Amino acid sequence: MSLASQHQRLRVLGRLVSTTCTKRGERLKPCFLRREAASFTQRSRCLSQIASRPIADIESGMTLRNDGDEMTLQSVITDIDTAARFNQGKGGGPRSSKTLWNPEFVKNTVEQYEDCLRFLYEQHQGISSKQEVMMPVELTTASKDMQKLFLSSKTTERAFRAMLRCKYPTTLLSQKVREWERYIGGIGQTSLTDGLSLRMLEANGKAGNVGRAITLLRIRKSRGYPPTRTEFVYAIQAIQSAGLYLRRNRNVYLSDNDQPQLDDPTRWLDDILLNMNQRGFPLTTELANRMLNTYASTGKSGKASHFFYRVLRHPVNVDESDGADSITDDATLRNMARFRNRPVQIRMAMRPPPPYHKIPSQVRGKLVRKPGTDIKQLKLDRELDPDWSPPLSAAVSFADSLTQGACGHDPIELDLISYSILIKACVNRGSLWRAMHILDEVMPANGVDPDVVAYNSLLNGLARVGDTPTMNEYFTKMLANNLSPTKETVKAIVDGLLNLGDVGSAITVVQDCFNQHNTLPPYTTHLKILEFALGRGLTYEAKRHVYFIQQLWMWDRNDYHSDEFARLMDLTQRNPKLSKEALQQLFAYFGEKLEDSDFISTR
Repeated sequence: MSLASQHQRLRVLGRLVSTTCTKRGERLKPCFLRREAASFTQRSRCLSQIASRPIADIESGMTLRNDGDEMTLQSVITDIDTAARFNQGKGGGPRSSKTLWNPEFVKNTVEQYEDCLRFLYEQHQGISSKQEVMMPVELTTASKDMQKLFLSSKTTERAFRAMLRCKYPTTLLSQKVREWERYIGGIGQTSLTDGLSLRMLEANGKAGNVGRAITLLRIRKSRGYPPTRTEFVYAIQAIQSAGLYLRRNRNVYLSDNDQPQLDDPTRWLDDILLNMNQRGFPLTTELANRMLNTYASTGKSGKASHFFYRVLRHPVNVDESDGADSITDDATLRNMARFRNRPVQIRMAMRPPPPYHKIPSQVRGKLVRKPGTDIKQLKLDRELDPDWSPPLSAAVSFADSLTQGACGHDPIELDLISYSILIKACVNRGSLWRAMHILDEVMPANGVDPDVVAYNSLLNGLARVGDTPTMNEYFTKMLANNLSPTKETVKAIVDGLLNLGDVGSAITVVQDCFNQHNTLPPYTTHLKILEFALGRGLTYEAKRHVYFIQQLWMWDRNDYHSDEFARLMDLTQRNPKLSKEALQQLFAYFGEKLEDSDFISTR
């Protein structure tokens, strides 16, 4: 070997030793040093194996086990069996389960299984690739019996179980599940058993592959597999997982008719109901509520949203001759928000309020014109029209069909959860009058008393349009019905007040709910109040809320406080986001100072 080749090999080996992973094409493959528990002898042996290979193989990527030994089909099968077990077969109780969990081992094992599966698929299809060069000799020359064991239904089922324990993001999980199914189907040596089809249905359900989940239901019916509740739960879960994109990235400027087909999941729900009926599985209220919840899991439409404010960035300059704001304190400049590598002052500018027809209190008893016509209707009658929101009309029609016996099933009665879901669906579509109609008239007429969850859903919808009069009305009704407000209740009321720019009232509501109802909003609400106050230049209001937070620091339990409330206060007092240092840092981000003299206690 020439001296230049020796230097090149040493450089490559140095890169492998100094990193924990190496790229191989489009895949991220574990290196032999990823496992920290590997002994020095194992690492040395593995390094010798790498050094004995051609330099092209080393640079293209290696395939090694977690313990440093070279990968074989037998080793992958063994690791998959271990990764699919609870805590890798180590057992453990509820308090010790996390300490025994090794997610890196599971992810590495799943990646190795995928590498082997892809290699066998390309070998079966006659596809030439660089992967054959990168695979160990033991894998490329594996016996037919070993390949049959690797492709068996039991091993494949365990591999899917291990994949689900990796907690991949939904989009990545969807891609991996479809790739694995393509590889397995292309090889054609894996029998689709009852257990494997159920595990694949679970994977497709959590990945949001709706079409594949429905197909697996049909396959299970055609093969006579006994129906179980979990398989229908997985099929419904597929619809909810697929709706994650709409919940996060919905284009609120498009009408309901222009949204993706998933916005109205009726066709897939009917398919699930038919499959259940044909296999003799009864429809329960719990499963019906899961189906109804798919209508409320696709996010909020433009009718339910309004942008109340916009964030402005004012450049800050030390030179007062500049037109920008001037701040001379170096410490303040250093901790302020930065944009394009220069300090800026963050400010909020309020936008105009929503259109009057979005706010229930402004159209109470008034007629509104139907768009495109001269017809005038009450707002409730307008929202009851099918063309107001086709997905919402489909949700109500689907709920009515369940009470009359849908797809051959026996009729069921809607319960409290069912009506709460319908209220949430109405709120997400901006149909606030319809939501109030369900809460005030439909539920009492059917003998169902609204709970705090139903009220919270309505209050959230009213907060999004800033209708504080109606919020106060329903908050009073909730208290009159002996329902105690929860943290979601306080959060909704505060959000509605902040949307109108009423920071002072928001701080007062938080204090009153704490003093009168022993309730606090989530800690993010405290931060939101401070951000609104500082963003609007209301420094003294921000310090007023800081003073209230200090009162929470000094709180002590007495005999009248429940264990749940004491635990909430303990978590609030120990929250690092609400500590003195965090609050000072938040003030500095907006260019304001929170001095030590502003604190009445130390933490």
